[in-house]
Amino acid sequence: MNSPIRIALDARRAVRKMTGIGHYVRQLARYLPTLAPEFQFDLLVDRPLQDNAIPSGCTQQVLGRYFGDGTGPAKFYSPFWLNRHVPAYIKRARVALFHGTNFVVPISAPCKTVVTIHDLSFLRIPHAYGAIYRRYMKVQVQLACRQAARVITGSNAAKNDLVSLLKIDPERIVVIPHGIGEEFFQKHDRGYLQRVRGEFNLPARYIFHVGVIEEKKNLIPLIKAGVNVIKQGLTDAVIFAGRDGLGADRVHRFASEYGAEGCVRFLGYVSQELIPGLYALAQVVVFPSLYEGFGMPVLEGMASGVPVIVSGFSSLPEVAGDAAIILKEADAEEIELVLRTVLKDDELRADLRSRGLARTRQFRWEISAARHLEVYRQVLAMG
Repeated sequence: MNSPIRIALDARRAVRKMTGIGHYVRQLARYLPTLAPEFQFDLLVDRPLQDNAIPSGCTQQVLGRYFGDGTGPAKFYSPFWLNRHVPAYIKRARVALFHGTNFVVPISAPCKTVVTIHDLSFLRIPHAYGAIYRRYMKVQVQLACRQAARVITGSNAAKNDLVSLLKIDPERIVVIPHGIGEEFFQKHDRGYLQRVRGEFNLPARYIFHVGVIEEKKNLIPLIKAGVNVIKQGLTDAVIFAGRDGLGADRVHRFASEYGAEGCVRFLGYVSQELIPGLYALAQVVVFPSLYEGFGMPVLEGMASGVPVIVSGFSSLPEVAGDAAIILKEADAEEIELVLRTVLKDDELRADLRSRGLARTRQFRWEISAARHLEVYRQVLAMG
């Protein structure tokens, strides 16, 4: 009996606090084995996944050691893990294809590779990152794109950036949009929503933002606009859910100095179990980011039946389609004007909810995983 063809995925993000890339890896691992039982999918990690997090049809392979999330040792160890432990496992297990799910692949991989480049924010928004980080990421991404047979990205905007900024051959780039978790489409029972409201002591009405608190998210204009709308009696608070990232100290400092304490709240990292409830209870989701490779909160808000306001930059209009209000400048004045309009107009909110729900039907993880399989098969068939 022939052994199954082994495909290995860099699944380290799936064992960290869950963010967009972690969801991406977990959803691929959930659907790929069902769609392609002829393959064996190995999830390469540096610490074990919880038993119930290992999808049927996948095996986890713990390589090397774990140094924590975002620590100095972890940052230095990551390239070593990728270029020492991963190639050794690929040879030992006779892996046919390695998928670098988070920007990188081994410099010299002993098998065929594909890589997912989620965005080029470090080049598009350089002021939001340190010079050393920008140089490091540019080198790593260029090496990965050179090594990989195919480059996967989530939007045409991100593909255009890869072509224009890094001169990647467009024929080697495959655009595969992400999906939306089923948990955002569910009709939540009253008990769950009451638990979420009580967990965070949420006010009756609030504006909601999900994402890392960082420079590129353009959060200071949202704080200004939100405080002004609160003063006009249209809402009670602006709620941010997400861990601190680069530039978070400036955002927190501005909120304090602007007199926003109490009405602007930062929840920090929120578990995936509670995020759908935070969306569902919100009046409106605002995502004014200056740059995104995809922008999952846009679709998550829509799937939750909440009106969405989004900036008109990078991939966001492509993801939102005609189902959200698109900001032209995404400055404080425009955000405030649009918020006032949406919060005062019942018919507009109902229309945005309807269009949002229709829009999100196009985005399913099963479809995304099937398109990844097409790429894997294409690369495996190459001479």
